[in-house]
Amino acid sequence: MTWQRIATSVLPALIVTAGGVATLWVATLLVRRVDGLSAPPYDLAFFQQIIWNVGQGGRWVSSFHDGSFLGLHFSPILVVPALIERLVWPDVRVLSLIHAVTIGAFIPAAFLFLRAGFRPSRAAAPLAAALAIGLPIWGAMQDVILSDFHPEVAGVVLALLAGWAGLSGRRRALWMLAFLALATREDVAYAVIVIGLVIAARAPREMRRDGLALIGVAAVWGVMVFGVLMPLIRAGAPSDTSSYYAWLGGGWSVLTAPFTRTTAVVAALTSPAPWFVLAGMIVSLGGLPLLRPRWALLVLPPLVASMLSAHHWQAVLRLQYPVILVVPLLAASVFGGRRALAWIDRRRRRGRRPAGRLASLRPDRWLTRTAMVALALLVTIPAISGAWVQGSLPPFDRDDPAFQAPPGTIDRLMVIARDVPESALLVADEGLVAPLAGRRSIRRVAAAPMPPAGAYVLLDRDAWAATGDVAAVHRSVSLALASGDRPIISDDGRFVLWGPEPDGRAP
Repeated sequence: MTWQRIATSVLPALIVTAGGVATLWVATLLVRRVDGLSAPPYDLAFFQQIIWNVGQGGRWVSSFHDGSFLGLHFSPILVVPALIERLVWPDVRVLSLIHAVTIGAFIPAAFLFLRAGFRPSRAAAPLAAALAIGLPIWGAMQDVILSDFHPEVAGVVLALLAGWAGLSGRRRALWMLAFLALATREDVAYAVIVIGLVIAARAPREMRRDGLALIGVAAVWGVMVFGVLMPLIRAGAPSDTSSYYAWLGGGWSVLTAPFTRTTAVVAALTSPAPWFVLAGMIVSLGGLPLLRPRWALLVLPPLVASMLSAHHWQAVLRLQYPVILVVPLLAASVFGGRRALAWIDRRRRRGRRPAGRLASLRPDRWLTRTAMVALALLVTIPAISGAWVQGSLPPFDRDDPAFQAPPGTIDRLMVIARDVPESALLVADEGLVAPLAGRRSIRRVAAAPMPPAGAYVLLDRDAWAATGDVAAVHRSVSLALASGDRPIISDDGRFVLWGPEPDGRAP
């Protein structure tokens, strides 16, 4: 089988298969956590309640945030999972499955984008496949997977597909995919700007104006949504995320912070943790972004913005926060890969071409194939090793409490929860909140020392707790309820449901 035939038939099939395997792997991981009642409520329950409210009455609100969610993050794309839940299956596991499909889609999206960027080199498809297949098992992507559903993850996939459409001359697909990406979250506008830069530099001549136009549209969109529309929706209320940068002075004072708060800014930007995450992502790309340093600089704006945040997980690039770096790193890999492939082609042209039976051993063939195999090993072996150490490859981490709960307990939970009126406030243990978030009002037990008098309280005798503090609150609330006046509505041996206090009023 010729190298060209492998590139045109075998590799696309391999990419689709790898995407399917990644989807199945992530779906098994996340659905198992929900079934075992060990899925963290943030941000899964947060998004589930918003999506449930949107599907039921078009209200962008939740118990976890005051005001409209669109004032916190502009994600109108959430109407899609809201419709799916309303028409197909009103269950939080829908979000886990959507997240799994999105992670799997990274492989074909990255492959199409990179292959289009590497062309016309004969090694474009093999190199793109070697880089794309390892993407879901990057160390940084393991955190993205375990952070559960976030719409900006889909936004990055859509941005990569928009880049493929632009590089391959598909104008309508470019704009449709770009607008869908912008609808996922306000900060995805930067990823779309980077895609516009790549199209303006590498697309067919007739598409380069579209790339420049896309840069302008995405920039205006980001400024208008973040600076005008979201403040209008908040109507003067402070954003939950505004506290992340309050230490810089807020407003335009952020621009002068490097001069007025130099020591603190330098300390934030020299923290080693996020640089290690970035280094791991670059290593997983075979170091290709470093071959074109000017394009690699595109990763600095979102990186610096994350490192300056007072929110710990964002500052250290954990959970979903590394995903915003994927597009600028892949864009730099396009140009770094082109430089590497050009070097290989020059070496090939300098090599001699033996005649006769030795033709199959021509330097251009073995050099190209050896380079592709070496790069594939360089990318996949460290990525697989890191994923195994983090415990997110089958059979998953047996030492993590999130995977220790017995399966099937969610069905018992749902039976008990039927006794809670739809309009009532429900206070529930940490692992119960996400499965029960499809209701008007719900809170975590850990959010307050004692549930309100008029609330229903649902506790799990085998409750999962992410931290010792959460476990301590669970124990104290359980003891207080057992010695209090609340009536027990239901008790199946594991789950116990208390009603409102006798002198309290259920909402």
